[in-house]
Amino acid sequence: MDREFLMEIMEINEKLAEAQSEAATKEIESVVRAKQKEYTDNVSRAFEQDDFEKAKEILTKMKYFSNVEEKIKLKKIPL
Repeated sequence: MDREFLMEIMEINEKLAEAQSEAATKEIESVVRAKQKEYTDNVSRAFEQDDFEKAKEILTKMKYFSNVEEKIKLKKIPL
């Protein structure tokens, strides 16, 4: 993974950990969903072009964002 991407994931995770309100959590969730949509479009394009290395890279990034989505779901569950 490139350093810039990993920094982005770390920042999102930090913001999520610090989020004190439902609105803050929803804002993070919308950013994550937009990224996942972008990556879904890009991975489809990569497969259409038979660029499997690029598809693999994108799918790996999507997995990181999927993990963030799971953390968001857990944060929404009242204790």
